[in-house]
Amino acid sequence: MSVYDPVIAVMKKHQCTCSPEQFHAAVNVTFHEFEAEVYDQEHKDMWESVPKQVELLVGDWLSKCPQVPESLTVLDIGCGTGLASDSLLKSPVGPKVRSIDLLDTSRSMLRRAAERAKTWPVPVRRFEGLLDSLPAGQLYDVIVTSSVLHHVPDLAGLFRTVRSMQQPGGVFLHVQDPNGDYMNDPELKRRMAEVAPKLPEWVQRLHPRRILGRVRREILGQQDMDYISKTSQALIRQGLIREPLTVKELFAITDIHVHDGSGISVGNLRDLAPDYELLGLRSYGFFGQLPYGLPEKYRTSEHELIAAGALNGVHVGAIWMVSR
Repeated sequence: MSVYDPVIAVMKKHQCTCSPEQFHAAVNVTFHEFEAEVYDQEHKDMWESVPKQVELLVGDWLSKCPQVPESLTVLDIGCGTGLASDSLLKSPVGPKVRSIDLLDTSRSMLRRAAERAKTWPVPVRRFEGLLDSLPAGQLYDVIVTSSVLHHVPDLAGLFRTVRSMQQPGGVFLHVQDPNGDYMNDPELKRRMAEVAPKLPEWVQRLHPRRILGRVRREILGQQDMDYISKTSQALIRQGLIREPLTVKELFAITDIHVHDGSGISVGNLRDLAPDYELLGLRSYGFFGQLPYGLPEKYRTSEHELIAAGALNGVHVGAIWMVSR
C-alpha cells in the first residue's frame, strides 16, 4: 500500500493526469492559501494548548542538556501564522533565540506570520517554498514545526533533509500531530465516548455548536467557512479537477497520514531518524479534542493527565537531539 493511494483514488475520480506528488502539492498549497484567512480563528484551541506543549518539551530538553548554547538559530518548517516560533520564544529557551527563519509553501500564511513576528525581539527571515528554498549549507540549532508532519507524504525524506541542516547537539521539536501509537487505545476511546456520547440525530441538531454554525453561516454568510469551496474553485481554474472536491476528498489529500488511520507514530519516527536521540515525548487531547471547548471537569482531568505525562491522547509532540 502506498501513502499516495487516497490521493490516487481522488485523482481517478476527477480524471487528473498529473503525478500524485504534483497533485498532492498543488492541493496542499492552494488549501493553505485560503485557510490562512481564517486559520487563527479556526484554531484558537491550538493557541491555548501548543505553547504549553512546547514549554514541556523544552523542559525535557533542559532536564537532559542543561548547558544549552547561549545563541540559538531557529527554523520553523510550515510556520503557518507563527504559532511554533511564538511558543518557542515564550519558552525557557526563548531568551537564547538569536534569529528565526520562517518557511511555508503558502504566501498568505507567511504574510500573517511575518505580521506577528513584528512583536518578536529577534530578526526574522521568511522563505516561500519547500526546504530546498532555504540558503544552501544553512545550519540551525533548533528546528520546530507544528501541525505539519501529518501533511508530509515522505517523512523519511523530511528527516534526512532536517538532519542535513543540523550538527550534533541540534534539536528538532514537533507538536500537534495525530498520535499514531495510541489511536486504538481502549482508555482513550472510553474517554472520548464519555465526552461525546452517541445521541439521536434530532438531539445532535440542537447541539449548541450546530446552532452556532448555522447562525454564523446565515449572519456572516460563508466568509469564515469558504476556504474549502475556494480551494476547489481554484483547483478547477488550474485545470486539476473538473468538479469541486468533497470535504472528505480534500482532507484525504491534505491530512494524508490521518485519512489512512496511521497518524504519526513516534515509534516509527525512531527508525526514520537514527541519528537523533528522543529527549521528550508528550501527548494531549485526552478526551478526543483540545481542552479549549471541554466542560470544566474534563479540562481539569486533561491538565492532570498532561502533568502526569500520560501518552494516550489524540495529539502527540516530541523533541529530538542529533546525537552523532
